[in-house]
Amino acid sequence: MAGIEKLDEAFQRFEAALRRFEDAVGKTVEGKSRMAELESEAESLRKDKTRLTQELDLVRTKAGELADTGKNAAGKIDAAMSRIRAVLHSNAPE
Repeated sequence: MAGIEKLDEAFQRFEAALRRFEDAVGKTVEGKSRMAELESEAESLRKDKTRLTQELDLVRTKAGELADTGKNAAGKIDAAMSRIRAVLHSNAPE
């Protein structure tokens, strides 16, 4: 009987060791899965950054074009006002 008890104890230790091994393997698989998720998320963030950089460049270009258009319009308005003043001044009684 003592031999059977020792065999049962050895078998229980073996089962406990096997459970610990399975847990360790499960954590490794979960860790690899989590790492793959993080890598996928990082790639997605890199793509978003690239897209946002391109959009920002486009917005900066449009802003520059609008600033140039505004300056051009202001110059034309100043020129028109100067001509109007000249006409008004030439028609003014002396």
